Amino acid sequence: MKSESRRVLEPMCALDPLLLIPRIEYLSDVYAFVLSQSKDYCLVILDMKNFHAVNDLYGYDTGDSVIEKFLSGLRKRLPIGSVSLRFRHGDEFLFFIPQTINKVESLFASFRDFCEATPALMVARETIFVSYRFAVMELLRGETMEELLARAEKALRLVKGQGSPRS
Repeated sequence: MKSESRRVLEPMCALDPLLLIPRIEYLSDVYAFVLSQSKDYCLVILDMKNFHAVNDLYGYDTGDSVIEKFLSGLRKRLPIGSVSLRFRHGDEFLFFIPQTINKVESLFASFRDFCEATPALMVARETIFVSYRFAVMELLRGETMEELLARAEKALRLVKGQGSPRS
C-alpha cells in the first residue's frame, strides 16, 4: 500500500509541519483508532472558501498565518477526543468528532459565523476574513475508509453546489 511505504520512508513527517496535525497519509491509522473507541464519532470534511486568493494576493507566509489562526481557533472549540487531519489540499481538513451529528453541525456552523464576522488578519490595511464549507456525517461501523471518504466528498460537493461559486 502506498501510504504504508510513506510511513516507513518518512517516519518524521507524520505531522503537517505547519499545523502539527496528522497528514492525510495517516488517515487509515486515525480511522482505525476512532473506530476502536467506544464513543460514536462524526466526520467533518471542511474546505476553506476562496483561500487560494489569500496566497495569491498576500503570499504564502500570510496564507500560513491565516490557516494557523483559523485551525487554532477551531481546535480550541472541539471536544476532547477529536482528531484533526490536513486533507488533500492545503485548505481542506477532516475532523473526527465524538459527538452527535446535530451538535457537530451546530459547532461548525457557529464557528463559521464567528470567522465570517471576525477578522483573521490585517495585511496592508486590508482585512482578511475566513469562511468555509463543510459536511458532517456519522461514522458507520463496518464502513471502509474508502467508502467513508467517498461519502464525505460527495456530501461536500453537494454543499458546494448550494453555496457561492468557488473563485
